[in-house]
Amino acid sequence: MTILDGPVVSGVAHGFPDAELVLPYDAPRPVWLEARREGVGGSDALACLGLDPWKTRLEVYLDKVGQAPAREQTKRMRWGQVVEPAILEWFNEETGIPATRVGLMRSKSRSWQMASVDAAAADGGLVEIKNTNYHRRDEWEDDQVSDGAEAQSQHYLAVTGRPHAWVVAQIGGEPPVIRRVDRDEALIDTICAMELDLWRMVEARTPPALEGGRASEDLVNRLFPTGVPGKPIDVDDAFVAKLAEHKALTKAEGNAKRRKNELRDELAYVMGNATEAYYRGELVATRNNHVKTTASVADLREKHPDVAAEVVTETPYRKFLNKIKETP
Repeated sequence: MTILDGPVVSGVAHGFPDAELVLPYDAPRPVWLEARREGVGGSDALACLGLDPWKTRLEVYLDKVGQAPAREQTKRMRWGQVVEPAILEWFNEETGIPATRVGLMRSKSRSWQMASVDAAAADGGLVEIKNTNYHRRDEWEDDQVSDGAEAQSQHYLAVTGRPHAWVVAQIGGEPPVIRRVDRDEALIDTICAMELDLWRMVEARTPPALEGGRASEDLVNRLFPTGVPGKPIDVDDAFVAKLAEHKALTKAEGNAKRRKNELRDELAYVMGNATEAYYRGELVATRNNHVKTTASVADLREKHPDVAAEVVTETPYRKFLNKIKETP
């Protein structure tokens, strides 16, 4: 195996004339995380494009200004760090290409753009390591890479000036796949433009708007996990307009759900005690038998308090209620 420590020559990562070294790869994690706030990194690229299902542009902004809510490191995330050397070793054995650990770099021409490359390949490319679960395997089918890996790789190529990257991905515990990502100047231009747009917001301390979706919901819940009972806030016309829209959509959603349930009951009535419905020999509906198991937490706590203390968990959450009155 040929995996080397990254040499530093006059403060510049060897083999990266377009970038300067900010930190070595083995810098303490707290120091690393703090340094990353000084620019836009590869893990921010997909979010800057507004395409990251796990992170919004607003969270990237909040991270750079030091206001982002902490993300707890999960066991899966920690495991990804633990197996990274083994995946890098796999790349070396499979390709015969030596890999050099580098560190955190900054673009010389775009001081706001940073790159924490996993390793540099001796063939002139980069190495980016991924560890993902089995349920996301479709992102890697037909020799493709995930959108996140593509955006991150192109970001790193923009910072370093190198022509290609090797993405080595372990998917669901299987032997890692190796994909080559060639430099795409059009995509790089788009990524750089979108990242610069966000960085200017950081400099101006002007946050981007929420984009909606699961990432936005998660961010809001982590920003404000609990409320101050009885604390009031005065709102403007724009807030009330959004409340009215929310009310209308909720009503439409309720009407649609009501109609859906009506149709379900009508279809179930026609099926009677049959469990399968066929149309011209093709199965089109089923109504099978199931058993729903429930448990009373109150009874469990009364009869077996010790067991309840071990198995019952309470998860605090906040519930939004629209109190605006409907217009006649």
